[in-house]
Amino acid sequence: MDGSCFLNAPQNLQWLCVRTNSSCFLHTFFRKVVMFVYCWSKQLTSIKFCDNELDIGKTCVIDRNNYLREVCANTLIQNPIVIGGPGLHVEIDESMFARRKNNVGRVLPQQWVFGGVCRETRECFLVAVPDRTAQTLLAVIRQHIHPNTTILSDEWRAYRGIQNMGMNMVHSTVNHTYNFVDPVTGTHTQTIESTWNRAKERNKRHCGTHRAMLDSYLCEFMWRRRVHVRGNDVFDAVLNDIVAFWPPA
Repeated sequence: MDGSCFLNAPQNLQWLCVRTNSSCFLHTFFRKVVMFVYCWSKQLTSIKFCDNELDIGKTCVIDRNNYLREVCANTLIQNPIVIGGPGLHVEIDESMFARRKNNVGRVLPQQWVFGGVCRETRECFLVAVPDRTAQTLLAVIRQHIHPNTTILSDEWRAYRGIQNMGMNMVHSTVNHTYNFVDPVTGTHTQTIESTWNRAKERNKRHCGTHRAMLDSYLCEFMWRRRVHVRGNDVFDAVLNDIVAFWPPA
């Protein structure tokens, strides 16, 4: 572990600390903060775990998780995810994360997420979208996939314009009505399907995700995936990204 992260951490975790004249209290509190960030890196920061093991209350746990997702979002803004490229294959798909429902007299629409994953690098992008029209999905493809990529998808009609985007894309499809894998070309979307399963694990554990928080959860998922596929340590990575988000005074 890079020791410089810890040298900078007291200044860059100040949003998690409180002002106090008691150095002993501050030391104890900061130790809890570092333990929380470490547990977050291991995906152990459930409210029950933090209450039992770290003696941190529900409101504080929620706030700290939100702060760390903000760090993830900032990192992705500064270093946008763009996948694929010459000789690489990107599977794309859409998945529903929330169904249409009535809520206090309001009708909330379905919430779709559009995503892609590169088979070779395993990096992915997941974007909440208002609909599944060609105008919406092709705009996301243009933003998150490099030109000269081979794109693999099902036969959803919105994808028909991929080869006319002027990005020299190769587009191969599989008809899921008849096959999971195209018997002629071998095209399939099983990698992105597996990605959806992992992205929705938190949804299942927490019986759903508030729509207002969906973007931040997707950012955390993409951030973790990028750190993992690049072979970096999540704890080191988040400490470095905290330093970048809140530079030392």
